[in-house]
Amino acid sequence: MKLFKYTFTLFIFLHTLFAIAAPRFHPEAARLYDAGVRALTHGQDEKARTALEKAVELDASIADAHCVLGLIYKGAEEIHAAAEAFQRATIADENYVEAYYELGDVLLTHLGDTAQAIQILRKAVAIDANHARTRTLLGIAYFRDNLTDAAIHELQHAIKLDPTLKTAHYTLGTAFLQQEAWQSAIDTFKKLIEIDRFHAKAHFSLGTAYRRMGEAEAARERLQRFEVLSIEEEQLTHLKRFVQQNATDAEAWYRLGRIQLKRQLWREATQSLERCVTLAPRETRGYEALGYVQFQRQNYKQAAAMYQKVIQQKPNVATYHNSLGGAYLMLKQYPKAIEQYQTAIHLKPSEPRFYLNLSKAYELAGAHTEAEKTYKEYERLTSKSK
Repeated sequence: MKLFKYTFTLFIFLHTLFAIAAPRFHPEAARLYDAGVRALTHGQDEKARTALEKAVELDASIADAHCVLGLIYKGAEEIHAAAEAFQRATIADENYVEAYYELGDVLLTHLGDTAQAIQILRKAVAIDANHARTRTLLGIAYFRDNLTDAAIHELQHAIKLDPTLKTAHYTLGTAFLQQEAWQSAIDTFKKLIEIDRFHAKAHFSLGTAYRRMGEAEAARERLQRFEVLSIEEEQLTHLKRFVQQNATDAEAWYRLGRIQLKRQLWREATQSLERCVTLAPRETRGYEALGYVQFQRQNYKQAAAMYQKVIQQKPNVATYHNSLGGAYLMLKQYPKAIEQYQTAIHLKPSEPRFYLNLSKAYELAGAHTEAEKTYKEYERLTSKSK
């Protein structure tokens, strides 16, 4: 579940704090809490749930146990149980900011109780004024309650605390749109796109703001980008569902991996493409795409292995040798890099970038004369193409 990927560090943090203060709790409850957290970190969700539920039955004062239970319930979409667990965590520890935040999130996002969420989130901000995620959530709650000025204040504060908060930027931009503060909206959505250039809604909203400003061409570009991203998101959703039911379809895994690659979702792309090459070991395109992903993840040894597999099947494609040369270059295996770049040039002598790459490899290998000579050839080819 995505929840536990997001909160894994939190669990460890809570467990560390609890371990320090454990003697004040019921001994068996403390043991069960410890067992529950350990189970959770190993992905044993049901075992963790059982242990933590027993822990809070024995000792209701263990705030961390209530909070972790709330996260488990939330991940299982047992929303009312989650809200009750977070509430009990705040009772056990009235200064527990994370519990207030999670309770506010459940009330606002899942139960639609904006008024109660605002009340809870205000308590959290009073405890910790620098909790950026809480201020973001409070800003969203104010915006939903049509308290736009208050929303803008909270969201701007949240962004000052953490400039990477995408939800804060998006909601702030939307609030500016509502106030017809077009330039402020444009500036906000631009910042969001700098953080996440694949944020489809940001492109749409930016296009809307440009259109209201009378900048038709800029609006058209953004709205077109929104359409492209929306189609990709639909394809991602469809392919994820498809491979769940058709896990042996190599073509589907490849298509999914390519879109994930395009979106720079490197970890997900790696998993999809690895499934593809396992199912279709004789198809080079899976290895090629996986080599690119591994290179982007700076896993150069793995990238080289993928490109080697491609070259074994298609030895006469210059770009594959160039890519393998790049992996060897990053591994500081300069003689191997030089050999691959030379092969690429032999196969396609008219490609300038192969000479540039070979020049870099020579330079790093200490062969300065060869580097200079090769670079001159690169300059000759680039000037010829102008």
